[in-house]
Amino acid sequence: METPSFVMYRQAVEKNLEKIQQIEKEADVKILHTVKSFNQPFVLSLIGSALSGMSVGNITELKMAQKAGAEDIHLYAPAYKENELKEIMEQVTTLSFNSLNQFNRFKNLSKTASMGLRINLKLHLPIPYHCNPNEYSSRLGVDYIEFLEAFKKNPSEFNGLAGLHFHSLFQSSEAGTSILLDHILEHYQTILPKLKWINLGGGHLFTSDNFNVNNFIETVNIFQLLYPKIQLYFEPGEAVTKGCGEFVTTVLDVIHIAGQNVAILDTSTETHLLDVAIVNQRLKVKDTQSNSTPYFYELTGNSCLQGDIIGEYFFTHPLKIGDQVIFEDMMGYTMVKMTKFNGIKEASFILK
Repeated sequence: METPSFVMYRQAVEKNLEKIQQIEKEADVKILHTVKSFNQPFVLSLIGSALSGMSVGNITELKMAQKAGAEDIHLYAPAYKENELKEIMEQVTTLSFNSLNQFNRFKNLSKTASMGLRINLKLHLPIPYHCNPNEYSSRLGVDYIEFLEAFKKNPSEFNGLAGLHFHSLFQSSEAGTSILLDHILEHYQTILPKLKWINLGGGHLFTSDNFNVNNFIETVNIFQLLYPKIQLYFEPGEAVTKGCGEFVTTVLDVIHIAGQNVAILDTSTETHLLDVAIVNQRLKVKDTQSNSTPYFYELTGNSCLQGDIIGEYFFTHPLKIGDQVIFEDMMGYTMVKMTKFNGIKEASFILK
């Protein structure tokens, strides 16, 4: 196999989609694939035919979703240009504005799209800073207190409001859904009867072995009994492609520097592994273990940046030039971020 390559397993994707479809049916919710998490066209059509729809952030992602056959499309971006919004908003089902300013400016532009607002719940959850939309300083969403006060002061200003968008979770079990719905039931009693939909965002690990589907359905059903006219949306992102593929690289050289073995791979954090570069995420590598072995290596990329370092790992065997180093569970938020930095070629995609 030529490397670097992303290798995806079709059966694993289909298994995830079957589980998500089951959750959709039994919980009576709509689950949308988040295009920004995975947009490989060979598989996007498979996802589009299985799930209720997709969530997009701009015209480029919209065209991908439409080509993949998505019917129910949700639009959200931190801010919109008026000319671009006019072009896209008649082609989506629902859209969320990020601020009261943008809501008031653009809420009357569309005759078909259902208008919503993204709200920052400011929940205290153990989420890495880079991925935490609950930060008090976050630009993502209207401060929930600000929104509630504005609604109380002038409810007629929100006559066109059909939905609310809450994105507060990160790699969460079904307990996260309970936290969100408890907050909503506590703070939005006067607003809920006016809504047609609520988007509970991403971070739901529907396909994880630790996700209790029965508890999730029970939690959702309690809310639906109180507000049967509100359609619930979810945008799980990572869950759709979790555990569905690997990133395969090759050892180009092994050198010994300052008492440490360094393996240089035919990849780069800057080109193929931006999640590592941005949030210092530790990746799972095949044939490694957490406890000490004699085969300890610093894995690095092949760009000219000193900081192009992937991480340090204990291997179960010595590495030599030509060996493959395989990173596990690499389908979500990887290929979508590829760059051409330093002229390093883009990784290929293989569907098995």
